[in-house]
Amino acid sequence: MAGARPGAGHQGRFMAETLLVRDVMRIGVATCKQDIPVQAVAVQMLEQNCTALIVIDEEGDSRGWIGERHLAAAFARAGKAAGAAEDGPFSPDLTAADIMDEDIPESPADIPLTAAVQIMADARVDHLFYLHRAAGMAWPSAVLELRDAVRALAGPEYIRNQGTGAPRPTPMDLFRQRYGLKKG
Repeated sequence: MAGARPGAGHQGRFMAETLLVRDVMRIGVATCKQDIPVQAVAVQMLEQNCTALIVIDEEGDSRGWIGERHLAAAFARAGKAAGAAEDGPFSPDLTAADIMDEDIPESPADIPLTAAVQIMADARVDHLFYLHRAAGMAWPSAVLELRDAVRALAGPEYIRNQGTGAPRPTPMDLFRQRYGLKKG
């Protein structure tokens, strides 16, 4: 079909199927410790190509989250402060715990994707996190971003490696991520 839009042939059929969050969410969530400097959080988000992460305590329990908007707000506040440091806008004393949002946005993974997107719109957030709870603690396990909804809208080839059927990181990869270790 000359002049047809990319993916136009399958979109109607694909979108008619009810996609659940678990079909689209991405397994694995970037994390950082509460006491790391904000500038290190920004570097980590860039290096891991993520737009949000979960802040954890020393035991690995989820304490809050930081997204690009949190970093941007901290950056704007730092820019207004008189006498910004020469090595960057953030004081080395400003940590992830200082700028994180303790209210981690969540939803069930077995609801329709459209419902999750509406939850995001209502809460004015770009991310929903999925936490595993046990022994009074919560560990991050998956994340859904608005970008994932855009991928789903584009067609199944854009979410092929996402959801519960996606390849998962190895336990060693998770250990390295949790403790900030590089592959080596």
